[in-house]
Amino acid sequence: MQLKKIVWPMAALVIAIGLTSCNIGKAPEPTQDVNVIYTAAAETTIAQFNGQQTQTAQALPPTPLPSPTALPTFTLAPTFPVSGVTPFTLNTPGVLTPIPSQAPAGTGSGSFPVGCNDATFTGETIPDKTEMKPGQAFNKSWNFTNSGTCEWGNGYIFAFKSGDRLQGDNFRFIYEKDFVKPGKGIAFIIAMTAPMKEGEYIGYWQMKNDAGQWFGSLVSVDIVVK
Repeated sequence: MQLKKIVWPMAALVIAIGLTSCNIGKAPEPTQDVNVIYTAAAETTIAQFNGQQTQTAQALPPTPLPSPTALPTFTLAPTFPVSGVTPFTLNTPGVLTPIPSQAPAGTGSGSFPVGCNDATFTGETIPDKTEMKPGQAFNKSWNFTNSGTCEWGNGYIFAFKSGDRLQGDNFRFIYEKDFVKPGKGIAFIIAMTAPMKEGEYIGYWQMKNDAGQWFGSLVSVDIVVK
């Protein structure tokens, strides 16, 4: 019995010494760098994310660009003549020359009725482009017929409208003896004077009713000063 008690402890000691001698001279396991582990993990995550993004982009169809919208077109508003206003054109720098609102009248020209008022041109003296001397006085005459249904009475005027007036005065219907009934005629004789400067001068005249409205044929005086 005592021998067995001595043998077992000795055997255990021998085994422990044997195991210890097996590890003598063996290099210890290296310790891993924590930063290297984190860097590798981050690179792996980024690579996986980029791969997922690429797959998603390839799966989605391209979005078409919007087609350009055509610009709207604008229609110019129509222009309307303004009654009683004489238009002008610039022929010479700084000099405004009036333009008649209607073409010059001639023998047998049409008339322009306004309501019950109308006046038809039937003849004239001093033909167009008659030569005059500078400062020469002369009388220009136009014959008219009342082709409307209203009498030309108080307030009616045969008046200068535009162009060169040549010092002519308007003819006003003031006296009853001058009134013109429908179907009757009258001769308007206007005293005028040629300008001192050479050139061609044209003036336009027309009837005006008691409401200030122009009507009837538009007539002209046309002289050449030499």
